[in-house]
Amino acid sequence: MEVRRALLSVSNREGLTDFAKGLEELGAILFATEGTATFLRSHGLQVADLEQITGQGAILEGRVKTLHPKVHGAILAVPTREAHQRDLAALGVERFDMVVVNLYPFEETVAKRASDANVVENIDIGGVALLRSAAKNHEHVAVLSDPSQYAEVLDELRRTGTLAPETRSRLAVDAFARTSAYDAAITNWFSRRSERGMPRHLRIALEKAADLRYGENPYQAAAFYRDSDAHAPSLAACDQLHGKDLSFNNLLDFHAALELALEFEDPAAIVIKHGNPSGVAVRDRLAEAYEAAHDADPKAAYGCVLACNRPVDLNTAKAMKGHFIEGIVAPGFEPDALERLRKREAVRLLRPRGDWRPTAAWQAIHIRGGLLVQTTGAPTLEAHELKVVTKAKPTEAQIRDLLFATTVCKHAKSNAVVLARDRTTVAIGAGQVSRVDAVMLAAMKAQGRAKGSVLSSDAFFPFRDGIDEAAKAGVAAILQPGGSIRDPEVIDAANEHGIAMAFSGVRFFKH
Repeated sequence: MEVRRALLSVSNREGLTDFAKGLEELGAILFATEGTATFLRSHGLQVADLEQITGQGAILEGRVKTLHPKVHGAILAVPTREAHQRDLAALGVERFDMVVVNLYPFEETVAKRASDANVVENIDIGGVALLRSAAKNHEHVAVLSDPSQYAEVLDELRRTGTLAPETRSRLAVDAFARTSAYDAAITNWFSRRSERGMPRHLRIALEKAADLRYGENPYQAAAFYRDSDAHAPSLAACDQLHGKDLSFNNLLDFHAALELALEFEDPAAIVIKHGNPSGVAVRDRLAEAYEAAHDADPKAAYGCVLACNRPVDLNTAKAMKGHFIEGIVAPGFEPDALERLRKREAVRLLRPRGDWRPTAAWQAIHIRGGLLVQTTGAPTLEAHELKVVTKAKPTEAQIRDLLFATTVCKHAKSNAVVLARDRTTVAIGAGQVSRVDAVMLAAMKAQGRAKGSVLSSDAFFPFRDGIDEAAKAGVAAILQPGGSIRDPEVIDAANEHGIAMAFSGVRFFKH
C-alpha cells in the first residue's frame, strides 16, 4: 500500500514536522485541518486545507471540523468495491491512504484540575471518529494515533515504498486501544463527578509497561500494565537507576514497601519480605531508621525489598554493608550513595517520579468472574480518640508506639499483630489463621525482646488466650479495635496481667 494522500489532524505536534516532510519527500499530498495546516505551513510544507474537499470550514467554534461524508467516505472506501468507487465519484473525492490523528488532551486537562467546562471542551469527537474509520479500513488505510509511531512508519515507507499488512493491522490495534482508553477516561471522569459512592460503570484501560520473565512461579507468564490514571508516586512512572529487570514478585514487594513508606512523615525505613513488613522503624536520621528496621528481624531481611521515605544518603548506604537486598525504592538517592550502591550488581534502585505523598485511590483484586474494587483511604488514629478500657493506663510513650505499631499492622496480612518499642517493630506475626497464633508467632520471633513492648492487633481478640500469650512475652500495652462479644473477658485478662489496653474502634484487615 503506497501513501499518495494523507490526512493530518493533531493536537500534539511533537515530531510532526519531520514526519510530514518525510511524507512529502515520498510524494504524498498532505491535507490537514486548519490548525495543523497552519503549523505545517509555518515550517515550509505544502499542505491543502481539508475544506477544499468538504467545501465547509470548521463550525461551532471548532467543535465540528472533520465530521463530513466526503472525509469519512475517503477514509472508509474499499478500492476493490465498485459501489464504493461510484459513491466516491459522485462525491467528487479521492481516497485517503493515511490518517494521522492524536486526540485532544483530555487526560492531561483532568490531571491539571481544570474547570469542568474546560474538561468537557477537551472531549474529542471528530478525532475519535477519524481514528475508528481509518482503523476499520486498515486493509487499505494506515492510521497513526501517536507520535511514537512516526519514525517506524517513515522508515518502512522509505525502505519498501509501502506499509505491510502486518504494520497496518498493528497500527489499527493501537488506534482502537487509544480510542477505548480515551472513552474509559471520559466515562470514569463523569462517574466520579456525578455519582456518589462506587460508580455504576468502571472502565479500565491499561498499557503494557513491561514483559516480565515470569509470574510468581517460572511456569506462569506475566507482564506489568500501566494505569495512566494512577496518582504519583507510581511504580509505572519510575526511574530504575540500577539493577536487573524487575520481576513479578519484586513489583509486589515494591508495592507493599511503597504503600507503607507513604504512611510516615518522619524519616522511616521499611523492610518487606514476601509482601509483609518484617521490620519498620522511624528515627530522626534515615541511617538509624534503616539499622533499626533491619535489626528487627535480620533473618527475614535477607533478600528483602527496602523502602525509604527520604532520599538515601551515604550513611544509609554504608549501613547496608553486608546485607543482601533485592531492591530499594526511595524518593531519591544522593550521588555518593548512588555511586556506592551501584557497585552491587544485582540490587534494583527505583525512584518514583512526582510528589511523594499518599493519595486516595481504588484498589482492584481479580476473582473468578470479575473484580472486587474498594477505596484505599484509611482513618488515621489519634491518641485522644483511643478508649482506655483497663485499670492500667498506657503512658504517652506507649501510646506513641501503639499508634506506630497500628500503622504497620495495617500493611501486614491478617490475622496480624505487631510488637513495637521506640517507634521500631520488635516482631510481626502476620498471615495466621487465628489471632492467638499471630501473637505466639510474634513472641517467638521476638526471641526474648518483647518484654516492655506494646502490641497492636488488626482486629479484635475473640478470646482471652491472645492476651495471655502476650503477657507471657512481657507485653506492657495493647491497642485493638474491640467489638467482640467476649470483650469483658479480654479486658479482665488484661487487668489480671496488669497490661494497659485501649480500643480504637477501627479494624484494619488485609487479606
